[in-house]
Amino acid sequence: MSNKNFYCAFWAILGLILAVGCGKPGIGTVPVTGTVKVDGTPMEGVTVVFNPDAGGRAASGLTDAQGVYKMTTEIAGDGALPGQYKIAVSKHENLADDLPKDVDPNDPKSLDAIYSKVDTRKVAKSKSFIAAMYQNPAGSGLTAQVTAAGPNKFDFDVKGNGKK
Repeated sequence: MSNKNFYCAFWAILGLILAVGCGKPGIGTVPVTGTVKVDGTPMEGVTVVFNPDAGGRAASGLTDAQGVYKMTTEIAGDGALPGQYKIAVSKHENLADDLPKDVDPNDPKSLDAIYSKVDTRKVAKSKSFIAAMYQNPAGSGLTAQVTAAGPNKFDFDVKGNGKK
């Protein structure tokens, strides 16, 4: 091979490597947003999870004060991969427990006070704001078809758990 052919081949291969390496970053997600209402009212702090029907990467988001969520798969707010999804929505609040609030780690009596009340067999107490059926993507009845062309705006109006 002559020097001229070698240099031409070298620059062609280098150009191909650089062109492939300069593609769009990320994994192919598209923006996905929407609103969650509970009994007709937007709710803050609701977790929304998109679970792909065909397997793969799930996406999740958290609602703001207006009930608006933006999905994240890899980087905050990047969206979801195109495909069909089953959706789960949930919001829980931990309830107060009867454990001492002020514990001094250097005081054995203070530590005894908290450790004597801890029962690891107990389930943590929490309050759910959304009906249990919506917390399981398989039974929620909520679905979404995310497309590369968009728009991918999915609004959900779910029922509360009925407990106050």
